[in-house]
Amino acid sequence: MRLKLQIITLVFILLYASNAQAYFAKITSNIIYAEKINQNGELEQLKLDLYQPKTDAKNKIIYLMHGGGFLHGEKEDFIKYSNYLVKQGFTVCNLNYRLIPDEYHEQLNYDIYATSLVFAMDDLDSAIRYIHDSNNYNIDNHEIIVGGFSAGALTSLHYAYINSVDDLFLLSESDIFTNLSKEKQSFMSKFTEKKYEISKVINIAGSLLSPYLIHEGEPSIISVHSVGDEVVPYESGDTDGTGIISYGSKVIHKTASNLSIMNKLITISDDDHGSFGNGIESENCHNCRTIIDEFLSQ
Repeated sequence: MRLKLQIITLVFILLYASNAQAYFAKITSNIIYAEKINQNGELEQLKLDLYQPKTDAKNKIIYLMHGGGFLHGEKEDFIKYSNYLVKQGFTVCNLNYRLIPDEYHEQLNYDIYATSLVFAMDDLDSAIRYIHDSNNYNIDNHEIIVGGFSAGALTSLHYAYINSVDDLFLLSESDIFTNLSKEKQSFMSKFTEKKYEISKVINIAGSLLSPYLIHEGEPSIISVHSVGDEVVPYESGDTDGTGIISYGSKVIHKTASNLSIMNKLITISDDDHGSFGNGIESENCHNCRTIIDEFLSQ
């Protein structure tokens, strides 16, 4: 009898959770937003999931990009955080982007990493254009937020803060862009002429190849980063053992403050790269979601 009662209770909880989510949001999965050639020269379908609050108001939209070092990960990694954000009134777009093909994993070099960053930025740009050009969604074109975890955060940061030819020149001075083909370098000029302006960035354990990419009047930013992160530096240093030097959240926020850009840094007092990975709270970051909500609502 007791077992039956437990089963009935569990079923009720699951049904309630499902109905509550259906009440708050409309979720459309696996929308094909682009077809592009990957590093293998193969055509790849790129998909996104869209979470829309059931409201008549025009909503801020958040584009989330998963982590995984450009080698692994998928849009489903952000399901829990997306369900949370949509309940706060945000439209959320989780997207897959082109990753480094499996056969390259044993022969990684700077050119492969540079290409993966350029491709990921291009995919984010395509997802934004797909959603906003369609005019089918009740969203505010002036409140576009980009963000992600680890490699997804790194992509979002560079997309948000590369806005001029001077920025491209700065990027070209990074070791990983030294041997990038002229064709790909020319292709990157599209990021200096974004069709839709970015308003804010969510940076979860990400970094920039140069803090000087940030300029006065550019997007506001909130970051969550572990002080002892051994994958992506909290300050500056080697990134995930690749030899690529990047500048983490502490340097980014010092730069933003010096330029009077609205910003907030949540420092987690541990050495776990994934302490708030994919928006999942931990004992050292138990109120991070609330702090981010408040910042994004400003």
